[in-house]
Amino acid sequence: MLKNKSSVRIISADGTSDKNLLVPTVLLKHWKKICISTLSFIFILCGSIIYFATSKKEHDITSKYEATLDEVRAMNRQLSWDQSESERDIHQVRQSFNKIDSTIERINAKMKKRGLKTIALQNAGGPIEADEENIELLSEFYAGALKDLDRKLSGIPIGIPHPGKITSRFGYRRNPFTNRGREMHSGIDLKGRTGDPVKVTASGKVVFAGYEGAYGYVVKVNHPNGFETRYAHLSKTNVRKGQNIEVGKVIGLLGNTGRSTGSHLHYEILHHDKKVNPEKYFNF
Repeated sequence: MLKNKSSVRIISADGTSDKNLLVPTVLLKHWKKICISTLSFIFILCGSIIYFATSKKEHDITSKYEATLDEVRAMNRQLSWDQSESERDIHQVRQSFNKIDSTIERINAKMKKRGLKTIALQNAGGPIEADEENIELLSEFYAGALKDLDRKLSGIPIGIPHPGKITSRFGYRRNPFTNRGREMHSGIDLKGRTGDPVKVTASGKVVFAGYEGAYGYVVKVNHPNGFETRYAHLSKTNVRKGQNIEVGKVIGLLGNTGRSTGSHLHYEILHHDKKVNPEKYFNF
């Protein structure tokens, strides 16, 4: 088909020259179809290029979006984990400080039994100025320190066994029976009414409970760290020898037995078998 050719004469614009161009006859006959086909092909080719380019861009954007979404999800999971860890840490700290608060309450209860004002730690349960690694150690330290304080306080005769007025202090005094001469008063006298309760000022073990000469009815209690307390002139004893008792227990009733001029409590403190002034132990 291409062997059959037709002559195409090309004339310049001024008409002075012309050229003959041989082209296949089939192209002249079907030039419209060829042009349409060529344009269609070019259009399809451009469309395909645009489609594939757009698809690739969309795929890249989708991939980036999914990757970003995965990172956000991972961050959310990490934040949730960190929050859970933080909540557990806070819970543990609260438990530790609850132990401290419980110990303080026990100490305060014992101070009340001694007739003393309660005590408190400054800023207890307040903001924790420590890093997370030391919070548990800090809590354990305070809990242990308070337990040790509680144990020591329980065995030291602090406070008063009876809230009566002091009628005779520790030291030398005039003989209350003859009103002559001077004698050593080895304890302190607290005025009261017969039958008033008398409380032990520290935890310990009863080493004597009964009647003993000038003491009348008396209770003697041994405590840790070399302390001993004595409660004399009682009308009745409520404990027995060998009994372990806690601070604040009523060990007897106030009376006027033995060498006594009236209803009162004679209270003594001994430290390593040496009698000391009980009034020094009335305040914490």
